[in-house]
Amino acid sequence: MLVDRSHFSWASWCIGATFVALILYWIYAQTEPNGPSGGSWQGMLYGVAGTGCMVYAGLLAWRKTIPKTQLGTAKAWLRGHIWIGLLSVPLILCHCGFRWGGLLEKCLMVTFALVILSGIYGLIAQQLLPRLMTSTSPAQAIAAQLNVACERLRRSTEIAVQAECASEFLEPLSSKSKKRKLTEVATTVSTTHSLQDGVVPQEEPEQAAFSPKLELATFYWDQLDTFLRSDANDSHDLANPTLAKARFGRLRDSVTADLLKVVDNMQAACDERRQLLFQAKIHWWLHGWLNIHIPLSVTLLVLGLYHIITAIYY
Repeated sequence: MLVDRSHFSWASWCIGATFVALILYWIYAQTEPNGPSGGSWQGMLYGVAGTGCMVYAGLLAWRKTIPKTQLGTAKAWLRGHIWIGLLSVPLILCHCGFRWGGLLEKCLMVTFALVILSGIYGLIAQQLLPRLMTSTSPAQAIAAQLNVACERLRRSTEIAVQAECASEFLEPLSSKSKKRKLTEVATTVSTTHSLQDGVVPQEEPEQAAFSPKLELATFYWDQLDTFLRSDANDSHDLANPTLAKARFGRLRDSVTADLLKVVDNMQAACDERRQLLFQAKIHWWLHGWLNIHIPLSVTLLVLGLYHIITAIYY
């Protein structure tokens, strides 16, 4: 969610409530002979208010499961999740008297801090990363459809190359298969037979005349096809723009003028795949933090409930 003018009233209310809470805490701390304590009625009041804020923030997950409800819009709940969640920080600190406490309290405070920090990271990421993705990756796809977009790009490029190369298109694959079979045969013979004299005869691959179309097809199958697939990652050579530019430059020098257009299309497909790869990375940074924030939030609520129970009985 973008923080815009619609958040002004929420932010003002949160800042005002924080200011009042800290002023009342200062008065309470000055008038308490034994210092502030979470067990006093003032400390309990802060604890109840802070816990209420955390519970409200946690109810956002429940609100998302009910898209049609009269309990406010999803945007209003998101704004409340952000600002009321932040308001819980000063309230909880006032409750504990700005002290760590025992082991349970330490675990509770550490979990609470991680929840708040991960939430702040998510809020900042939502402000910056979409703009970065828009400015650096013109070729975008829906996050759930990235694999489909990659496969569509690979297939269209393959059809274009096949249309230009005709019979030479499948020759690199047959050559690979032939070399693989020769290697398997040589390995099998060398491991199952012990020859006293001589060597295992191996078939030498035929030396074919240079063919620009075959060069184009070989480049596609050896390098571009693997990069256009949905499982490609940053470790691929063509993921490096400088290295990719150099290899496409060498490819242009080795083909005839009538094939330059398809080379340009191949390089454009490579650039688009690189953008989709960057987009997938941005999506991970944009949404991956939820894998930390949500489990920690559940842990915080469980520890908070256990803390309440132990405080009542002990």
